[in-house]
Amino acid sequence: MWKWLFQKVIKVRERVAVDLGEGDMEKPFLEHLEDLRTMIVRMAITLCVTVVGTFFWAKDLIALVRYPLHLAQLENKIILTPIAPTDAFMVQVNVSMMAGIILSFPLLLYFLLQFILPGLRATEKKIIFPALAVGVGLFLTGVGFAFFLVSPGTLIFFYECIKDINPGVKDTQVFQWSVILYVKFITQFVLIFGACFETPVVVMALVKMGILSYKVMKTTRSYAIVAIAIVAAVVTPTQDALTLGLLAVPMYALYEICIWLAWWMEKKDRAANPEYYKGLDEDEKAMAAEPAAWDNEEYNPWSTASEDDDEEEVTPRKPVSPTVSTDTAAPEPADEPKPETPPADEHGSDAKPDSEKTPDDHTREDEKKNTD
Repeated sequence: MWKWLFQKVIKVRERVAVDLGEGDMEKPFLEHLEDLRTMIVRMAITLCVTVVGTFFWAKDLIALVRYPLHLAQLENKIILTPIAPTDAFMVQVNVSMMAGIILSFPLLLYFLLQFILPGLRATEKKIIFPALAVGVGLFLTGVGFAFFLVSPGTLIFFYECIKDINPGVKDTQVFQWSVILYVKFITQFVLIFGACFETPVVVMALVKMGILSYKVMKTTRSYAIVAIAIVAAVVTPTQDALTLGLLAVPMYALYEICIWLAWWMEKKDRAANPEYYKGLDEDEKAMAAEPAAWDNEEYNPWSTASEDDDEEEVTPRKPVSPTVSTDTAAPEPADEPKPETPPADEHGSDAKPDSEKTPDDHTREDEKKNTD
C-alpha cells in the first residue's frame, strides 16, 4: 500500500514539476527518496524545537488542559491526582507535545505540500498559501470543536455513568481521576478531531493525483458514509455513540463540500485542457457502448475457455469402441519391399554412380580398360 501511494505521489510530482530549460526532465527514483528524507528531517527538527520550547510553559498548559472540566462544571467534583511516580513528568511531556504539534502544524503542512508539489511557478505559488491557510484553519477548527464542545460533553457523560453504577453517590462527593489518563484523553480528542477535519485537504490531494474524481465521489456516497463511520469508530478514544456522531457528522459534511470542490476543479481543468477531456469522454462512451461479458445470457463465470475458443464451433467426437483381444493369432505383417541393390558390372564389382566415385576408383577403371 505504501509503495503504491508513494508511486502515485512521484507521478504527481513529475506532472507538476516546472520545465527545466529544454522540456520536462523526470527525476530518478533516488532523488525522490532524497526529497522524502529531507521532508522528514525538516518535520522532525521542527517538532523537536516546538516541543522543547513549549516544555517551559508546561504548568500553564496543564491549567489549560483542565479547562474542559470547568466548562463541564466538574472542576469541584473531580480531582486529578498522579498515581505513578512518573505521572507528573509525563503529563508535562504530553501537554508539551500537543502544544508543539498544534503550533508547528502550519510548517508541517507546508513541508508536506512542498514535497508533493515541487517546483511551482510564480503563478502557482500564489495558490499554495491560500490552500495552506485553509488546511491550518480546518485543523484549528477541529481542535477548537473538540476542546470546547466535545470534551466537556463527553466528561459529563462519563460522570453520569459513575453516578448510575453508584446510586448512593451524592452531588457533593468528589472523585479522583488519574491525571495522566485525563491528559491523554484530552490530547487524543484534540489531535484526532484536528486531523479528521483535514479531510478536504486529503480528498483534494487524491483528486489532484487522479485517484478520485467528481463522478466517483458522487456515485459512492453510500460507501463514503460507511467508511467515515468506521474511521470515526476506530479513531475516537471512547466507544459511545455520542462521540462517534460528533465526529462522523462533521466529516461527512466536509466530504460533501469536497464533492463540489472536485466538480469545480474538474470544470476548471476541462476549460484548460479540452482535447484531453474530449478523449476521455470518447473512451468512456466507447466502453459504455460495449456490452459487458456478464450481460450475455450464455456467460459462464466459471469457464476457463478463451474468447477464441468460444467463437470456434467444436464438433463432438464419436466415441471409439475399445479393441477386444481374441485368442486367434494376429496376421503376420506383409513383407516389406527390399531395397534394390545396384547392378554389378561384368567383373563382379558393384557399380557406383560417378558422383560417388573416388579418384582411386577412376584409376582402377582406367587400368581395367587398358588390360582389356
